[in-house]
Formats: sequence, structure tokens, C-alpha cells
Amino acid sequence: MRRGCAGPSQAGVIEPLSRTCCRGKVKVCRITGDRKLCARMASMGLLPGSELELICPGHGHNCMVKIGGGTLSLDMPLAENIYVTPV
Repeated sequence: MRRGCAGPSQAGVIEPLSRTCCRGKVKVCRITGDRKLCARMASMGLLPGSELELICPGHGHNCMVKIGGGTLSLDMPLAENIYVTPV
């Protein structure tokens, strides 16, 4: 696992959203996947540097997040491509 978005000064660990176990605010550090997948996430407001609130961790199923005043339900394959760190 890597440390923080901005380098060693941040204490958070970067991990896929699908493996994040705690509710609360997280910061998107990186998005992986092909161009189509990245464009789809950008259209939903999921961009590196954006903050979102994890409402219901997926634990192998869909996870729910709040971003930009809306709520999204993300399936596990999609959540595995979003790398986050706690805020």
C-alpha cells in the first residue's frame, strides 16, 4: 500500500474504494482503467482531488457515496478503480 496522495506528509493510506472499511470523507487520489471508464467517472464528478463521503462501504457489494450534492451507488468493479485516502 502507498501512503498519502501528496506524498509522505499525509498520514492516510491509499487503497481502492472497494476495500475502504470506514464511513466518512475520503479524497480521490487516483483513478485507474481505460479511457472510457475514466470519462464515465469524470462525468459523475469522480476526479482525482475531489472529496466524497462514503455512506455505506461495499464489502464486496455496491457501495454508496455522496459527491457534489448527489448520491451514487458504485458496483465493486467500478469501486476497485477508485483509489482514496481518508480526509
